Amino acid sequence: MRSLWLVLLMMLLPVGKVLAETYVVCVGIANYADPKVRNLVKSEQDAKSMAEFYKKGTPNVITVTGRYATKSQIIQCLKSQFGRAKRGDRIIFYFSGHGYPGGFCPYDMRRPEDGLTYEEVLRIMRASDATDKFIFADACNSGAIRNGGSGGNPETGNVMMFLSSRGNEMSVEKAFQANGCFTRHLLRGLGGAADSDADRKITAAELYRYVSMMVRKDSGDRQHPVMWGKFPEDLVIVRYATR
Repeated sequence: MRSLWLVLLMMLLPVGKVLAETYVVCVGIANYADPKVRNLVKSEQDAKSMAEFYKKGTPNVITVTGRYATKSQIIQCLKSQFGRAKRGDRIIFYFSGHGYPGGFCPYDMRRPEDGLTYEEVLRIMRASDATDKFIFADACNSGAIRNGGSGGNPETGNVMMFLSSRGNEMSVEKAFQANGCFTRHLLRGLGGAADSDADRKITAAELYRYVSMMVRKDSGDRQHPVMWGKFPEDLVIVRYATR
């Protein structure tokens, strides 16, 4: 029986004579500096799990968790990592932690103005020379970007955003599961479960259909993932190869 191994699409496609690269930043925050903020359980493990997944295809993975995931540190990592990308490469930002209608909550957030806004993240990603750009976020209220959140309606450009919940929803964590509900099914989908037509490719549409269906089921229809941005439905997220 032939074994399968997972390779990120852009690691397979040549650009001239050079293989394209993938650059990843994974952030997870469970406990926050502000004692008034409710602590989470799965977020740091979520980031580590996503990082391990991407390390199967690229060495260019940065993981930032806990007290190290301050706003300034996250921004610095995004700029330095994604600034290395060239045309034909891909960049991926994964975040798990608290969210608010205007963006993501870094470890040191104490006031709304301390948040990491969607626009700040998107500005960095739009500035990158990479061809394909992805944001995966397991955070409450993350889908509010569709309505502009509290920070206006940011221009996503060619960044595909796959967000764990609608703007008025919480993202579910379950005690008996290793990861948050969205991340759990995202990893399974990327790992092959979303390949509905068995063509060894997982497209944006396939990933959305699978993860959305499973998250709705797992959360008792309390959580509904959102995919947003300007990209074709047949955009290939992952391709499988044999060895």
